[in-house]
Amino acid sequence: MPALSKIFCLLFLMSSTLFSASELSWDTTIVEIEMEPDQEEVRASFTVTNKGDQAVRVARIQTSCGCTGSVVDRKIIEPGASTEIIGVFNKGKRQGLNRNRLEVFLDSEPQPVATLQMNVQIPTLIEAMPQIVYWNRQSSRSSRKINLTLDKRYIDEIVAVDYDRKRLTVTQEAGDPTGKIARVLVIEPKNYEETYRGTVTVRGIGPDGRKAEARVHTFVQP
Repeated sequence: MPALSKIFCLLFLMSSTLFSASELSWDTTIVEIEMEPDQEEVRASFTVTNKGDQAVRVARIQTSCGCTGSVVDRKIIEPGASTEIIGVFNKGKRQGLNRNRLEVFLDSEPQPVATLQMNVQIPTLIEAMPQIVYWNRQSSRSSRKINLTLDKRYIDEIVAVDYDRKRLTVTQEAGDPTGKIARVLVIEPKNYEETYRGTVTVRGIGPDGRKAEARVHTFVQP
């Protein structure tokens, strides 16, 4: 009997949690944001309404990344009332698509009642692929090619390619006919027998004078 009582108690708690979650209505649980190049922070708004007949309290919000924080307008949500949860994303040195989760917990409930998604796209103004090239005893002694792609909303011209001319040979080739690849860099060390670690820096400029750069790291390990 004690074991059976524990089972009934557990089922009751689970049903209570599910009931609380079902009584909360969200305007959205997924927000897609594209940052501007100069932005360091963006915010996403999620509004939740209590459709139940009892007040609930937001106990905490757990985020999937240290780059994301949260602000709650009102933690106690009365029946029929709404509150706003704001996700705050800090860019730092991140690039590309960043997927962030915010798990919302109510008082006395071990499981989140909702998982909010904040997907932030950070534009890569000049993309170099690959970003690392290397030569060692196992690799071929031949040139490596780097595809350069521009986000033409912000950068439309490559103006310089800087590198150690004593140690590397770098030439440029035209991109593909579609314009997706703006330029191809062909990189080769002048001496495969000397250890080298350096950087090729690609600099670009946009129609409004905006500047950007991308780096390719090069390694020679005889």
